[in-house]
Amino acid sequence: MTRVHIDHFSLCVRDLDRAIDDWKDILGVLMPEMTETITRSHGSSDGTAMVWATFQNPDPTGVSVQMWAPGDADSWVHKVLDKRGEFVHHIAFLSDDFGHTMADCRAAGLPVLLEEDSNPDTMPWLKWNFLPEEKAHGVLIELATRYQVGGDKWLPHPGNAENADLQRELAGRYYVEGEQS
Repeated sequence: MTRVHIDHFSLCVRDLDRAIDDWKDILGVLMPEMTETITRSHGSSDGTAMVWATFQNPDPTGVSVQMWAPGDADSWVHKVLDKRGEFVHHIAFLSDDFGHTMADCRAAGLPVLLEEDSNPDTMPWLKWNFLPEEKAHGVLIELATRYQVGGDKWLPHPGNAENADLQRELAGRYYVEGEQS
């Protein structure tokens, strides 16, 4: 059975470093454990450069706090920020079988935004797609491949359906044949 959980909410911000500092202050009081691991990355998706940081919840199925900002000096993101100000951009749901989750969404008639799933150019294993703000009453819904955190990076989760080969490789590396339980 496919497992899906709410992973994070993401804010679109003008200045990523300032947002990180502000959220360190907030989380330092409310949930200090969330300030221990911050993943940062950058990439381009569908021609839009972006930078992001995520305060990782130490509970693997807990909700994390993410911020992202435009990665170029001039993009459509700046126009949106000028019009709306900083805002909650999306709520992300992660799936351990992304292809199956997308097939379920389409079969149910949900208005999936992209005909082909997208991904950041820096992490080709990570897939995502979206349900529109109109369907979710004002916030974009991101549907994405489940990942795991390794240090300050997102890594492919070996338990995902599309990573069966990785799971077998890791089991072979860390277990002696006949001694798995």
